[in-house]
Amino acid sequence: MATNGEVGLRAVTEADLPWLAAIAADPEASGEHNWGGQPVDPSDVEEELRARFRDDRLLGFDRGSMIVELDGRTPIGDVSWRAEQWGPSAASRCLAFGITLLPSYRGKGHGTEAQRQLITYLFRTTDVHRIQSDTAADNPAERRALEKLGMHPEGVVRQAEYRAGRYHDHILFSVLRPEWHDARSWGRH
Repeated sequence: MATNGEVGLRAVTEADLPWLAAIAADPEASGEHNWGGQPVDPSDVEEELRARFRDDRLLGFDRGSMIVELDGRTPIGDVSWRAEQWGPSAASRCLAFGITLLPSYRGKGHGTEAQRQLITYLFRTTDVHRIQSDTAADNPAERRALEKLGMHPEGVVRQAEYRAGRYHDHILFSVLRPEWHDARSWGRH
């Protein structure tokens, strides 16, 4: 079994786009918490990804995505982020992230390690004070992963997501730059 030390992140290449589109269009591959519930045409998703790739919007501040790899060669999912704004000043901007892992790689610590690496990358390459993530209240695996990372649960966002014919609550988590900087659990930064 692979260890967390073998998980890495890399920039998305053009060759990854069909693979990412296929995952987005497959309810099993994307997982119940990432599946929007409506059939998706992989070619439509790939077209949108290609436009973002051409405009260099897959690795930027406001929005980005990276491939999660195992052993430096096997893509097992992706992490993504987007900018959010809590107030009018530029200092009120933060980054929110999410992850998708292929089913056979879930529950092995790979997602926790990939998210740890992403948070470290985002704090190192931006000046944001806050990084956040939210997960469905009925997703205990992701809640545990975010807690293992030292992220703080902040509360329930009621009926935030429409999935599988009904609304679901989410739990908002965050880590602040001083917490990340001071925490030994973040390691490798």
